[in-house]
Amino acid sequence: MLTIIWRTIKDRKVSIIVYCLAILGFMWMFVALYPSIQEEGANFTELFQSYPEEFLKAFNMQEMSFATLENFLTLENFSIMWPIIMLFLVVAYAGNALACEIEKGTAEILLAKPISRTSIFLARYLAGIFIILVFCAVSVYGVIPLAEISNVEYNWAGYTPMFVLCLLFAWAVFSLAFMVSAMTSEKSKVYMVMGGGLVLMYVLNVIVNFKENLENIKYASFFYYYDYNNAMISHNYDMISIMVFASVAAIATVIGLYWFNKRDIAV
Repeated sequence: MLTIIWRTIKDRKVSIIVYCLAILGFMWMFVALYPSIQEEGANFTELFQSYPEEFLKAFNMQEMSFATLENFLTLENFSIMWPIIMLFLVVAYAGNALACEIEKGTAEILLAKPISRTSIFLARYLAGIFIILVFCAVSVYGVIPLAEISNVEYNWAGYTPMFVLCLLFAWAVFSLAFMVSAMTSEKSKVYMVMGGGLVLMYVLNVIVNFKENLENIKYASFFYYYDYNNAMISHNYDMISIMVFASVAAIATVIGLYWFNKRDIAV
């Protein structure tokens, strides 16, 4: 199993590097821009305060401020940019890990070897967890050396809670995508199901702020539990978010493993 894990990581090393460099590039841009934005922070804050309260709440901008680098990063990076890049990374990996192998017929070669389906599933799954761990570490803690290089002040206290939140969010999305990949024989279906589902979650999280009678459906959205302001700015670990993401990841993994072991794959 370790051989499969290592081989999978080696095969994905280029994409891992590209995604990490991409998020670092965006963060460096934001860090470099921050001193200029901070000078005009009062004007920007006044502008945003003129927006309707529902609008600010919908996009988690109630604590709008440019007083610190962390405030700026939550607005520009962790609110939209980071989730988009993360979703592309984990869904693409999950789709190629199982469904693509079946679609191309290469899964038959792997299954013909003296190794159980459980070992194959877990090897590919654990390789994905390693990739997520690397990406989250680079995309969160990478801000610190970039801030040092740019001579920008930062508060290190919020980065570990943010890392934990990002890791759990990515783990839950990845586990669901991996479950879908174990159930289907086409990677395009993984992209379609996960892409459609996550877009729906995002829309639900936004629309509930304009429709009070729909408030309870926000609990069905991952984006409700992805409270980056609470993690990065308030330095808090939200136990409800931790439990939801961990529970979804665990349940999806068990279902995916069961389905992969039971499904018919010609060898």
